[in-house]
Amino acid sequence: MIASKNGQTTIAPFIDARAVMARLDEAFGPFGWQVRYTPAQVGEEHGVIASIAVKNPDTGEWVEKQDGSGATDLEPFKGGISGALKRAAVAWGIGRELYTYPRVVIEGEHRYIPQKVLERLKGLPEAVAQGKPLPEVIRLTPDGEAARRKAG
Repeated sequence: MIASKNGQTTIAPFIDARAVMARLDEAFGPFGWQVRYTPAQVGEEHGVIASIAVKNPDTGEWVEKQDGSGATDLEPFKGGISGALKRAAVAWGIGRELYTYPRVVIEGEHRYIPQKVLERLKGLPEAVAQGKPLPEVIRLTPDGEAARRKAG
């Protein structure tokens, strides 16, 4: 994900719904999992609950985990369904490691991640996988150098 505003760009790792489906297919086979969507409402807010069920290969029993999401700003219906699926996938451990990544802030507003920043961050997935201590936020210049925090 990339978001630019107020003179800076924030990037964060994410998983999309197709990657969730591919991972479930890989782990359980195309007939070993299923998803069901249920409309939900809390107060005035509308959303959807995604329930991912996985078939236990030993017993044939279906085990279900679920989570939900509200509508999104862009393509509200599709975005809500996709968000609910991704959140339910986290309950199964898919994409959970993405929450351990630091937030990366780049000076300036960028539509794309500068190449030097990508080069600087190329070892980040391995550091996360190894459980190395990482800062909560990494601040970089577009040249991939450590940025100094502006005094506020």
